[in-house]
Order: sequence, then C-alpha cells, then structure tokens
Amino acid sequence: MTKKILIGNDLVNIPRFERSLLVGNFIQKIFHPDEILYCEKKVAQKSASYAARYAAKEAFAKALGTGLYAQGVSFLDIWIGNEESGRPFLNINDNIKAKLMKQNIDDYDVSLSHHIDYAMATVILFKN
Repeated sequence: MTKKILIGNDLVNIPRFERSLLVGNFIQKIFHPDEILYCEKKVAQKSASYAARYAAKEAFAKALGTGLYAQGVSFLDIWIGNEESGRPFLNINDNIKAKLMKQNIDDYDVSLSHHIDYAMATVILFKN
C-alpha cells in the first residue's frame, strides 16, 4: 500500500518579519534555543534564517491540519536543526510525536529556501 503525503507550505516576507524580531521577547517565544544559536551566527542572513524557520513551523501545522496553538501545537514544539552539510531537518517534541502516531504519520521532511525579500518552507508528512 502506498503512503499518503500531507503537504504544508508557507511564505514569509523577510523585511516585514524583521520588525517582529525586534519586538520584546518574540524570538524566545517562537524559536527553540538551538534555532536561536544557529540564526544568530548567520550575521548577513540572520533575518532570512529566522523567517525560513518560522515558515517551517507554519508549514508543519498546515500539513498536520491543526494550525498553530490549536489542538496543543505551539511554535516551540517544532524546531529546525541542520546537518553538517547544512541540510535542514525537522525536530518535534514528544507531544507532537504522539499526535503524529495517532494519525499514523511515521515520517516527515522539510525544505527551506530564502532569496532577497522572501523565505519559504515546505513540510511533507508521510502517512500510512
């Protein structure tokens, strides 16, 4: 039997998103400490890196069909790591893993991209 694929996409306008990064503790409310460490090292493309990760969180929630802050899914439940090669990968906490198991989702992947004023992400969930 073939797997069903659930897809979520999101697009972020980087200049608009940069304003959010300057508000209070926005970064700490939205991004996992590992993401913050990674993005803060990206001096020239810091905002783009944050924006792409934000897009990934939104894309994940769209693929899952819950939206963020609905049904117990929040920004800090989902975070992006990077392999040594730079390739991004999706991390999720145990709460989200349990939600995926209930929906028979057994694998997932993420792709990030940014160019000039836009960052985007695509998340694919694989369902048995």
